This record gives sequence, structure tokens and C-alpha cells, in this order.
Amino acid sequence: MKEFESFYEIELKALLSKDQYDSLSELLNKYYVKVNDDVIHTTRYRPGDVRLRYSNRIFELVCKDGDPTKICRKELKLSFESKDEYDKMFDIFTELKLQSDPSWIKHKQEFEYDLDGQKYIICLQDIKNFAYVLEVEILTIEPNMPLHEKNIRTIFANLKVQAIDPKEFNDKITRYIWQNKKWL
Repeated sequence: MKEFESFYEIELKALLSKDQYDSLSELLNKYYVKVNDDVIHTTRYRPGDVRLRYSNRIFELVCKDGDPTKICRKELKLSFESKDEYDKMFDIFTELKLQSDPSWIKHKQEFEYDLDGQKYIICLQDIKNFAYVLEVEILTIEPNMPLHEKNIRTIFANLKVQAIDPKEFNDKITRYIWQNKKWL
């Protein structure tokens, strides 16, 4: 095991059309500093929200507090040294017969956005067979939700996108899980 982290993730999401996704990709790549570009494979386990995810640069176990549509969630992250360590944890979860949702793959581009001395991350995501999503987030030890929510909404306004209603996004997740259960 490499590292253990605990923090709060404060974020809002927007669903995008393919045209919006392409326009934002062009805009963000032109005017903002890209800090990451990755393809991430994720499997979520229940009860709760426990995720195993990997890419060509990360192998990690992530536990998120509560509903995936909440603006502020506590997150615990355990990073693995190698794909082999990740695979062993995956095998343990399989052996325990934990309930998993259908896995998903997302292409995620991350850009830095500085607002009033705070560093936010704009995450542009193409989630295969699900949706195009824009997230704006900040990871922090002490959440100041009113300040960060206001700033994130300002960033959304600057990018000319609307935050999705949390219930609508949760319904979309539920439909995706139900439609893809046959693959489990």
C-alpha cells in the first residue's frame, strides 16, 4: 500500500450534450492548465459507496460517504503500489461476494481553475455508455460548503453550463445500473 488520504470533496455536476462536451474540451484545452488526462476503470460496491478504480497511473480503493449526488462528501482513499496489489483487493471483494454495480470506463480530463485564491478542478468526462459530464470540484480538509458551492456555481456560469438536479442525476445512475445488470 502506498498512501491513505481523508478529505472532503465538494462538487457539482452538469450533464452535457456531445456538442457541449466537444466545445468545452476545445475551450478548456485552449485556456486552462490541464493537470490530468486519463482513462479510469471503476467498479462500485454496496452497501455504501466503495469503489475500486484503476488506470495507467492509479490503482486505488475509494470510500465515499453517502449519496453520490450530495454536494459535499467525505472521501477516504487508499492508493496501491501496483496493479498486482489492486488485483488482490479485487479478488478479496469478489471472494466476499460484495454486491457490485456494473463497472464503467471514463475518459477524464482535469483542468485547474483558480478563483479567489482557491484551486478548483474542472473535470470533463466521457463516461462510456452513460453520459458526458462536467464536474467542478475542490478537495479540502475543512469544508466551507457555502463558499465553495458559490464559487463552483460561478465557474459553471462562466462555462455556460447548468448544474444537474441531484435527483435527476441519481435517477440516471439508477437507470444505468438497472440496464447494465445483465453484464454482471
